[in-house]
Amino acid sequence: MDGSLVTPSAQLLEANRRLHALRDQIQDQRQLAVTTGAQALHSGGLPGQAELPSSAVSPVEIATLLPPHLGWGSVPLTAVLRRQQPAANSAEDSQMWLASLQEACHQAPADSRYSNNQTSIRTSFSPQALSTNDTVKLYPDIGLAMLRQEMTAPGRLWMMLRYMDKEGRGVLRIANMVDILTPKSSKLRLCGNRQLRNLLNDGEGIFWTRDKESVWLYSAAKVACSLSVERLTGRPVALPVAAMTEGIGSFRAHLYAAFHSGRTKYTPQGKQTTPIARDTLAGLSGVGRSSQRTYEDRVGLRVQANFAIGHLATKENQEKQAWQQGQACFELKDYRGQQGKKGKSYLAWQLPNSYIGQHQTRPKGRQKRINCELKDLVMKGMPGNVEGTDETHKPERTYFPNGKLAAKAHGRDPEQDLYWNRGRAGNGRFDLWQMMG
Repeated sequence: MDGSLVTPSAQLLEANRRLHALRDQIQDQRQLAVTTGAQALHSGGLPGQAELPSSAVSPVEIATLLPPHLGWGSVPLTAVLRRQQPAANSAEDSQMWLASLQEACHQAPADSRYSNNQTSIRTSFSPQALSTNDTVKLYPDIGLAMLRQEMTAPGRLWMMLRYMDKEGRGVLRIANMVDILTPKSSKLRLCGNRQLRNLLNDGEGIFWTRDKESVWLYSAAKVACSLSVERLTGRPVALPVAAMTEGIGSFRAHLYAAFHSGRTKYTPQGKQTTPIARDTLAGLSGVGRSSQRTYEDRVGLRVQANFAIGHLATKENQEKQAWQQGQACFELKDYRGQQGKKGKSYLAWQLPNSYIGQHQTRPKGRQKRINCELKDLVMKGMPGNVEGTDETHKPERTYFPNGKLAAKAHGRDPEQDLYWNRGRAGNGRFDLWQMMG
């Protein structure tokens, strides 16, 4: 290279001049089409049809053809307008143009080829498909974590948004949320507009992430990890949508009851669950004894009393059992000989209650995969390998549905007190449990 400038040829300069002229001409035609169309919609007329009677096309008629998401920035609508001639020669041509416009308005929501991300988010939402009679899948451990972490208000919004996301896209428009969840006349109303903004702020980084227009929902695994849930246990339940719309108090009660519903098992004798102490429930859910009773009455949770039968009522056994059970221990005389000889007396005491949930259970589905993902998230957040996961600290099982399983467990640990269910007694008012040992 000698450093001298290269002079373009005359042919190149001429081609460049014609290219610029053609580009300016196309831009002028586009601007003219947009201006003409805008004036026609504003005045109630149609492009190039000044002699068309006013009764043919009115501004209200054209306005009804344009949904809120369509405008002059819409790709489908612009494509239709560009295909038409700027000037129509008859009313028939104008009517054809109007029919094309109407067809574009109806087809645009379903045509994903012309829709960007924001348009697809808006058109995938169908308020007509929502009803308070429907249900949404709830993992009871996540529900207990909401109660324990005092995140029930944003958690309720997260559950409602998961229900609204029928197609499973994981993203919803904030404008749609405002239209459905805030009006007083809406059946799915949760709160007012200001409270909705507060809930979006409270749940940021736990249940979702968002920008000015959209909310991206977190998965069940990420939410469980954010709420310090190490593993999903039991079966998921079908939470009624009405439980979320009846108020935050009703939602808390259903979260508490959903834990018991997930533990309920269906047997030939009916629904059964293992006893659980109220102190244990308070530790799992953060709900005190009095609030537990309030929630049980509110949702109609059935509370089943349990009594255990121990050894013969001898003086030695009474002293030994008194150290463990205290004043809860009493004598039970076997008049029918169900324990042994008739007329013998046995030691008995009351066990923690069983709680029969009323929610329908759902298939576990992806629960095993969610637990695998949750384990990876928990292990990733640990500073080291000193502490184990929930799998290494499983609580010892105490209650068994039959004597065979209890005897097998008792053989492994003879010092542990184990119980097996003997069935209903007292006309179905309570269950009797036999102690192994």
